[in-house]
Amino acid sequence: MIFYLFIIIFLITIITLFSFRGLMPVKSKSNIKKFKVIFIAITSFIGVSLYINLSNYWIGESVLEKMETQTNIGNREANEVAIISELMLNLEEELIKFPDDVEKIIELAETKFFLGYLADALTLYKKARDLAPANINIMKAEAQVRVLLEGESLGNETLILLNDILSYEPKNILALYILGNYEYQKKNFSKAYSMFENLKRLLNKDSQEYNQINNKILEMERINEK
Repeated sequence: MIFYLFIIIFLITIITLFSFRGLMPVKSKSNIKKFKVIFIAITSFIGVSLYINLSNYWIGESVLEKMETQTNIGNREANEVAIISELMLNLEEELIKFPDDVEKIIELAETKFFLGYLADALTLYKKARDLAPANINIMKAEAQVRVLLEGESLGNETLILLNDILSYEPKNILALYILGNYEYQKKNFSKAYSMFENLKRLLNKDSQEYNQINNKILEMERINEK
């Protein structure tokens, strides 16, 4: 594309050159300087306009739209956000045509999650799970969004989902950690102890999480001894 762009700029430059030569005598040095300034200005403007309009590094359908997004090759983060936002809009249009396409629903949910639309992502993951209730990856993705939205105030539906995940994956670290802490805070120490013991075997002994879980286990052991 860049090769064709240079050819276009070259052709426009030649046309511009001969057009101005006919209108402006070149014998005068001042006229020559004026001609050079006009020539450089027009060529630069045409080149930049064509680059913005044709380059894949600028997002949008028109030059004006591309300028409004303020994205270019030197702004990687803005490019990524713009590309993902455009992907989100395309996926939303596709889902209007195919509302039960699970793969598209998941893709849109992931896109919404990346852009920070957690409530929208949760709605989409719930829809995907309704269509594919035994898909463990959908269950884990939904649980992740739920935990982020609810924090320590886990809802009953989230607790059921986390337990369902453990029924499929008994060594799921996230489910063991969240449920273990929930039971610990509720002082259901027998359940918390069991989950923390399983979790401790899965964690690196040098990690902060391991130390936190081990301290809680030791605390529950001391309470049971009393």
